[in-house]
Amino acid sequence: MDIVRIAIIKSAEHFSVLIMKKIFIVTIIAFILLPCQVLADEIFDQNFIISDSQLTDYDSMSEADIRNFLLARQSRLASKSFADFYGGTKRASLIIFQAALRNHINPKFILTMLQKEQSLVENKEPSARNYDWATGYGLCDSCSSDDPSLAIFKGFGNQVEYLGKIMKKYLTYPDQYNFQVGKTSQVDLYLVTPLSQATANLYNYTPHILGNKNFWKIWQDYWEKTYPDGTLLKAVDNKDVWLISNGLRRKINSFSILLSRFDPKKIVVVNQLEIDSYPSGPEIRFNNYSLLRDPSGKIYLLQDDSLRHINSPEVFKILGFNIEEVEDITDVDLTNYNIGEPLTLQSAYPTGALLQNKKTGGIYFVQDGIKYPILAREIWLNNYSEKTVIKVLPEELQKYTDGLPVKFSDGTLVKSDAGPDVFVISSGKRRPVISGDKFEELGYSWEKIISTTQTVAEIHPLGEIIK
Repeated sequence: MDIVRIAIIKSAEHFSVLIMKKIFIVTIIAFILLPCQVLADEIFDQNFIISDSQLTDYDSMSEADIRNFLLARQSRLASKSFADFYGGTKRASLIIFQAALRNHINPKFILTMLQKEQSLVENKEPSARNYDWATGYGLCDSCSSDDPSLAIFKGFGNQVEYLGKIMKKYLTYPDQYNFQVGKTSQVDLYLVTPLSQATANLYNYTPHILGNKNFWKIWQDYWEKTYPDGTLLKAVDNKDVWLISNGLRRKINSFSILLSRFDPKKIVVVNQLEIDSYPSGPEIRFNNYSLLRDPSGKIYLLQDDSLRHINSPEVFKILGFNIEEVEDITDVDLTNYNIGEPLTLQSAYPTGALLQNKKTGGIYFVQDGIKYPILAREIWLNNYSEKTVIKVLPEELQKYTDGLPVKFSDGTLVKSDAGPDVFVISSGKRRPVISGDKFEELGYSWEKIISTTQTVAEIHPLGEIIK
């Protein structure tokens, strides 16, 4: 995928916020294979359904993200476990996550197919057959699901894995299949010329216009909202603040909760109708790092959307927690969170700490025995301005395992010294805004853009354009 940027620049030497607003470029990202891509979300283009990068973005969701997505839509899959393709019994969310990872296929694609084929995301009363033929793999227009030769494909775990495998095979050997990029074929009463390999994949899997249009509608509804994940939205004349997460709006219940998890300076003020266009997800009801006790007496540390069980009173005491700070929750509350790794005596800095090497000056974010380097002062100040830096000897830092560099937090506006393009950080990726007009139309503030080096910018993989 090549990116062509056409920039109108009045001053290349100085890119202050004031000048940036005046000279911000209209960025055009052109895909070599997509000369006719229709940009209007309301129009179905049978030649271009999704891009290759959308199909192959295999790390777009964690398992917790997948489970939260299913929980928010009250899907039965959120609480179901199935036999896995490779043996054993696993949660549906874990089966989806691992199949996506193994085959380098976007878990969002798998979730869309589960809804398109058997309505498993939305169906409140799915049948055994719905689960057994979850992605429709192995079935054809004239096939019977009772055919003994199809038994090998039966079962939720098998269906998800076979979907991932066939998509990967279509990508690896495109010339072996009927629908190919640039090749015109008749589908029902239409002529189709796939402009992306992902589109060709969809027609090879479902050679019908209606089926692929249904896929496109579900994809648009689930994943193609205006604001990227990680955005904080607030309506004019309304105090409520919402987090956009996995295409859902999640209400943040209080200002103290907002402060514990997010930066209020990143709130984007929009029309209430824009907020209402997102399906409602589970509310964010507790401060980050709250201590929560379930009806059975187990105490957890809440870390973002994961509950981490404190596995003994000794661990609770050693980690310095206060029993008076523990809040009681219900079993219903538990269903809104992923269960994370337990806290043990080996857990170092479970709530995170900033450690600075006394000799080199390098700063790390240390959590659970892993040290994550902070490559730039702007990341430190953006992500952890409220944390105190603890100076330690190099020998102390050597105790911890090396982790990947810290990225800007979601919702941050960033530009690099390599050009005038502005990006919104979402799910760890940098998503370019198509133009200055669109930037202002979305309610973003020029004064909140953080400048950094190209090296730091590139630790965030390039994501889809915000258009």
